[in-house]
Amino acid sequence: MPVKARSAKARRHRITPEAVEAFVAGDRLALHRALDLRPWQPSPLATDADAPPAWSRPGPWHDAWALVRGLRLELETAAGRR
Repeated sequence: MPVKARSAKARRHRITPEAVEAFVAGDRLALHRALDLRPWQPSPLATDADAPPAWSRPGPWHDAWALVRGLRLELETAAGRR
């Protein structure tokens, strides 16, 4: 019998208690691991501006800015900073 294709409901970068704890502590490595970020993606701790820095050039780091900025906003909300 055929099976209906389903889209995955799980998000790749989940805001977990461990991620919030690492964010509050300022631990970049633990935060990177808790969010399952790739090595070329910037840390949410470094994305305090709405846009990437003027010195950054188009590339993987620059392209990931919007995703990581969104994660930072979610982390701030979860940590009670917003």
